[in-house]
Amino acid sequence: MLARVYGVAAILFFAVSSCSRFPESEFELRMDSRLPKFIDSTGARSPTGYTARVEIYDSPDPVRVIVKDSQRRTIFDQRGGFRWHPRDSYQGRGQIVYPSHFVVSFPSGEDIFEQRALEPILYLSDDPALWSSLK
Repeated sequence: MLARVYGVAAILFFAVSSCSRFPESEFELRMDSRLPKFIDSTGARSPTGYTARVEIYDSPDPVRVIVKDSQRRTIFDQRGGFRWHPRDSYQGRGQIVYPSHFVVSFPSGEDIFEQRALEPILYLSDDPALWSSLK
């Protein structure tokens, strides 16, 4: 009987601890005019040939961004934080309104991502009003 209790407890522990390892959502990040600011803060590098995937998790570091260059080499793969922007927007409750925006943060910087419709595609935002309200 005691072995059965330990077995059930072990299964529950591994099930709960593995939840942060599997993404809840995955998106393609379109980089039409520039690379994310946490990779290229000057905006000097062309985004041509680069691809990016964004994964959202339910964990302390809820966003993972993976960027690959034209030779398919990973140049950025980090987990960081995100928050809805502006702060009084969606916040995970009620019906989401598009476009929606959120800020992703890494030690190397932050950027604003935009989801324009109910689709697995995100865009980099260059809206001056959003950027000025970020400060």
